[in-house]
Amino acid sequence: MRSRVAYLFAILLACACGKEPEYIAPVLPPDPGTTPETPVTPPGDAVYDFSVVENKLDKSLVFTSGTMLRYYSVMQSFALRGDGYMYGIQVGTSTNKYLLNVTRKWVSSDSGKLYMQLPFAGHGGNMDLEMTASRDYIWVGSYGSWNGTKYTNSQTIARVPFTSGGKLTPWQCTEQYWVPGLRNVSPALDLKNDRLLVWGLSNSESDTGYFKVYSLSDAKALPVSEIKLERALTYGGGESGFPETTETPVVNARNLGSLTPLANIRLNGGDLGNGSHQGFALFGDYILHLSGSGNDDNPSLPSSSTLTVLDLSGKILGRYNVGAVSSKEDLAALGITDTGFMEAEGVKVYDECLYLGYATKHSSDDKRMVTIFKYTIKQ
Repeated sequence: MRSRVAYLFAILLACACGKEPEYIAPVLPPDPGTTPETPVTPPGDAVYDFSVVENKLDKSLVFTSGTMLRYYSVMQSFALRGDGYMYGIQVGTSTNKYLLNVTRKWVSSDSGKLYMQLPFAGHGGNMDLEMTASRDYIWVGSYGSWNGTKYTNSQTIARVPFTSGGKLTPWQCTEQYWVPGLRNVSPALDLKNDRLLVWGLSNSESDTGYFKVYSLSDAKALPVSEIKLERALTYGGGESGFPETTETPVVNARNLGSLTPLANIRLNGGDLGNGSHQGFALFGDYILHLSGSGNDDNPSLPSSSTLTVLDLSGKILGRYNVGAVSSKEDLAALGITDTGFMEAEGVKVYDECLYLGYATKHSSDDKRMVTIFKYTIKQ
């Protein structure tokens, strides 16, 4: 902890440099199930009610179900194009766990899929999509490290042009962003409000994560410089075609640490701070965080999932248990899963509708399928 004198000095220095001081708020999540007494109302804006995710499952909530990505492994995150297509990201299986796979597909069909692969990128815990006039760009963590069972702890964020059949290693991804002091980083975009959200775990503070929000245009305008990453990483070996290597690489990246964040939220403890998140989104002045776990195919247990809503000061506005995953009978009746397995895997907001993604499975096989629920949150 900084002393009060050091803190005041930092404020004076920031003001002298023409920058506002950063606001860092410790957050200790309340127990799941607590909700605000009234819907969340931003000043001068619409009223949004996120508690609708507590509603019991019915057919009207099912945006899509019963399709899969490239492999049988779970979907880690997703994005929607708005024209009937979606992107899903997943880790490879068995001997190709070094590959992060990006699939472009019809939302409700397994036909006509296109694929791209990102070796050694990481776990793909959150992704986002930026569409331009010429092509789609995938934002995802990069420069991951093998920990013996999976690639994780991405140290940069890559902006990757989606290329059908493409295969890009981290050092071949020419647009990288770096946040000093963080690992396991993942991005989210709010293109309407020109914002980039980064979540990551602290390299120096135990059981602590951060949400940092930046101006997206300012981030893109940063100069590219050579940056030596803060942690050694291990990659290659197996069937990757690269020798197993452990090094602390120097990368060409834009240093987000040179920007003053629009929000800088310290998340100490709880499932927000220790890394057990299953996706997050930035929606105006709201940060939406999804957590949860499947039931491991144990029919005596329900799956669980919780949506937490924060503002940009770090204040928790509400925590809501997702009702659609809790009834095995309702899930089976709609053909989503007969095992009750519903693992939370991504959250997005489009056109003021909320989308929650889940990996599901049936008892007849080991395929992890895609299910996405859709909620109207504007009141």
